[in-house]
Amino acid sequence: MKTVLALVVGTVIGVAVWWLGAPPAWAAALAVPPTAFALLVGRLPRATDIIWSSAPPPPGSISTAHASTLASRLQEAAESPRRYQERFRGRLARLGIDASEMPGPEELAERLRRVE
Repeated sequence: MKTVLALVVGTVIGVAVWWLGAPPAWAAALAVPPTAFALLVGRLPRATDIIWSSAPPPPGSISTAHASTLASRLQEAAESPRRYQERFRGRLARLGIDASEMPGPEELAERLRRVE
């Protein structure tokens, strides 16, 4: 329907330009840009149109496995502070994260268990 409307607009413009005295070839050439613009506007989605999409997928088993693995490793590190210093603080420092601002391994493990 929008395409037909755009073609009607182009035809009306072409006839109007021809009626004003332009040769038919020029009238057609001058009617093409407004027709193309009307087609483009007719095909664009409106800002108020509802775009339906499905709900995001629930967290999968992979993220749960990573969180539980990290939680168990943090619990092991809480039992051995040297391990926490060597493993986690070094890796966090390579990522550019200041480990001194983070909570201790026990609290991190507890937070990760809540994420699961």
